[in-house]
Amino acid sequence: MKHTLFIIIALMCSLSLSAQDKAEADTLYSQHHYAEAAAAYSHLLKANPRNPQLLYNLGNSYYRLKDIPHAILCYERAAKLNPSDADCRHNLTLARAQTQDKFYSSSDLDIAWSFNRLVNTFGSAGWEWLSVLAFALLLAAILTLRFSAARRLKKWSFAVILLSAVCIVVFNIFAALQRSKYNDHSSAIIMTTTKLMSTPDTTGTNLFTLHGGTKVSLSDTTLPTWTEVSLSDGRKGWVSNKDFEKI
Repeated sequence: MKHTLFIIIALMCSLSLSAQDKAEADTLYSQHHYAEAAAAYSHLLKANPRNPQLLYNLGNSYYRLKDIPHAILCYERAAKLNPSDADCRHNLTLARAQTQDKFYSSSDLDIAWSFNRLVNTFGSAGWEWLSVLAFALLLAAILTLRFSAARRLKKWSFAVILLSAVCIVVFNIFAALQRSKYNDHSSAIIMTTTKLMSTPDTTGTNLFTLHGGTKVSLSDTTLPTWTEVSLSDGRKGWVSNKDFEKI
């Protein structure tokens, strides 16, 4: 009993200290001490690396410091953990606009962008909860159809059954898409100006120069110091592992 009480007290103290540290970091940011705020948020993230709010705040600090590659990295990680955060995605768009490399893919088309925006309305847990609610509505409609004597109510119940069934399928697909994004570790951000090489060696041909903030897909990660990456326009090449950070 005493041991359990000690754990509870220690946990409460830890949460209190974390909240106090968060408040101090927020104060530093509000007072325009962006470098100190970035250091404070980075310290907090060591204890809670999957906190999207801390990542978002750290991204804002880097953005104010004009460190666009680190800002994009933080925004990307925050958006991955909390895809429904509209403010984070807005700031990510602003940061991307300041990168030197401009690449466009099928996901930049209006239709694809609108679809992604719809999917990002909720995280996987949110879509799963909506699926549960739709299933409950489906059961209620089935019971109404089975036991109600009113013809109009039966028609409405049948329509609700069809709509609920469609919603269950769609919500589960959206939840699966969000889970796949969360578990996807195949993307990275170029952190500094680097060369896209034809071979995993400095003696290869320089195919293209990449600049900080560019998002790439990791194609081949089997080598210890080099990784093959692909750009959204289809071009591929090798970059040194020290020049990028995984999202």
